Amino acid sequence: MSNPILESVAKALVINNDNQVLILKLGEYKERPEKSYKPDLPGGLVDPGENEHDAVIREVLEETGIAVNPKLTSLVYSGTEFIADENKSVSKHLFICRVDSNLEVKLSWEHSSYEWHDLEELQSKTVKLRAFYNEAIEYCFTNNILSISTS
Repeated sequence: MSNPILESVAKALVINNDNQVLILKLGEYKERPEKSYKPDLPGGLVDPGENEHDAVIREVLEETGIAVNPKLTSLVYSGTEFIADENKSVSKHLFICRVDSNLEVKLSWEHSSYEWHDLEELQSKTVKLRAFYNEAIEYCFTNNILSISTS
């Protein structure tokens, strides 16, 4: 068997001053129709030679038009998964990006719409994200990285 493909993905919880998180909705995804129109977080693949922090900042800008402050962007959770049928190892990273409220969102071609959701909706799993990101968000609440109280 050949060496596995190595990928790294960086996604962000973009949280505004009102403790709302930006949730995107994927557009039509012809290669993987099961992903079409599902909730998504801004972010994506880390380019070769790029670090995850720079990648998430780039991806948030590309997908939402929001230029996040690198100093207000923190890595909060990481994990690696091996996908045997694709011979691929994927490292996934979740960042928190703090932004001002009332920012204009300019979606890329990848997404069909967006909504701001209260953090409570993430904690109660009202918003159905992929399993890894639900796990990461639960970790953040359990360890007080995210909290519902306004500060």
